[in-house]
Amino acid sequence: MKKILYMFLAAAALCACTNLDEEIYSKISRDSFFSSEEQFVKYSARAYSTLQHLGTEKSLWTLIIQNTNEICVPINPNGKWWDDGRYYDVHVQNISPSNPLLENAWDFWANGVTACNDVLDTFINIDQDFDAKERAIAEVKVLRAFYYMCALDNWGSAPYSIDKSKGYPPKKDRAFLFEFVVKEITDNVAKLQKEVTPAYYGRVTQGMAYTLLAKMYLNAEKWIGTPMWAEAEAACKEVINGGQYSLAENYKDNFKVQNETCLEQIFAVPFSTTYTTSDHNAFIIFLSTLPANLCEPFNIHSEAWDGLVGEPDFMDSYDPADTRKADTWLYGQMYDVAGKALEIEPGVPYIIDPIFPESHFGRGLGAEEDESVRRGKLEGARIGKWTYQTDGRISGNGKIGMDNDFFIFRYADVVLMYVEALVRQGKATDAAEVADFKTIRTRAGLPAMSAADLTLENLYWERAHELALEGWSRQDMIRFDKFLEPWWNKPAMDESVLFLPFPKKAKTANPNLQ
Repeated sequence: MKKILYMFLAAAALCACTNLDEEIYSKISRDSFFSSEEQFVKYSARAYSTLQHLGTEKSLWTLIIQNTNEICVPINPNGKWWDDGRYYDVHVQNISPSNPLLENAWDFWANGVTACNDVLDTFINIDQDFDAKERAIAEVKVLRAFYYMCALDNWGSAPYSIDKSKGYPPKKDRAFLFEFVVKEITDNVAKLQKEVTPAYYGRVTQGMAYTLLAKMYLNAEKWIGTPMWAEAEAACKEVINGGQYSLAENYKDNFKVQNETCLEQIFAVPFSTTYTTSDHNAFIIFLSTLPANLCEPFNIHSEAWDGLVGEPDFMDSYDPADTRKADTWLYGQMYDVAGKALEIEPGVPYIIDPIFPESHFGRGLGAEEDESVRRGKLEGARIGKWTYQTDGRISGNGKIGMDNDFFIFRYADVVLMYVEALVRQGKATDAAEVADFKTIRTRAGLPAMSAADLTLENLYWERAHELALEGWSRQDMIRFDKFLEPWWNKPAMDESVLFLPFPKKAKTANPNLQ
């Protein structure tokens, strides 16, 4: 089924690029085409395919991890990545409305909503009824709710449209969007598939919907001013008690090259070296982070851009016994695929220092570049959370993406949300006894937390280390009152940065955003 889903997504991406949708389907009777669930899945792939933009270098995901204390882009020895300070500005929370990273992040959710609206318009207006129709409509409605969650989370207010009506969509505030998303989930969750089967891999299920609902309730105090911890607890229990998911025995199982069988995934974005191969829909994290001279030893037949590195304070935040540090970051002595220790030059070991100097961040390279800056290619931990594909399939010749699927929601996140909801209700003793929470700690080489250990500070860092680089850091930092604090190269900020600015292009296209 995963291969079939890749093909559907690839076809949807092609249709989106060439605008052939109406021409194709105007020649086929709707009632004739939509006669099976498989055909519904094919058509709804248009709404799902937008998710694959998360894997690209300039995406909502990569903006979030750079906008927090996780990732930054230092001075690069080859002179690239400065780009008029667009990456630096994101990290220090000084984002211009014309920043291309912001524009691409906006397009992710906005294009997703538009695709969902188009699909729903077709589905709802089909006369023919059969069992899959109601479920297919519910899937796309909850998927649209996810895209709107991304909007209200990062921008607060956003243009609102749930159909294909003409004109400029009105801007709705966060309270309105919050109520809409919650209602879409609660109205449709019972119609969704409950059992986790290969046929529903990468699709919206009840587990996905309840996880999304838990995130809405967990952030309700920050988003709408109303604490909803008990509701968050209940939504998490729906996932936990549903019995469809379990923790992976090994943390890295979630991020390996062929990870689709991992029982921890709740909502995955499939990627493939065969079906998702362009820089618009491929998972290209290796390009964004690796030094170019590591590609050949890793059997990656492509270039790499030597960009994203771990922010030094974040690297220092791990407990020395926490195995997730080495499972998340690439640093220390480098080895090739055969296990041979690499040398940066004859007689000099290839060692990446996880910490790089502050002087290597925050300006573009000039003619005065000195040797200490040149050595920056050996400084800064690289992203190593997703196992690099060393089987030679990444060729740079039409195959630049990795086969690792990206888990937007996974079971460990639900367990940690459940524990947090308990603690925020004064139930630390109950939280400390959650068996899966203990397992999350012990599989990382750490002791289980006692009730006394379960402070909000400790919970924040537990989430930060377990879910590092998975796209929840900005949301979590705001909820735990960390986002405005100073860190490393970023000063303390005022509350205006809690919302991303509307992109200049979006304001030009829709006067309601002025």
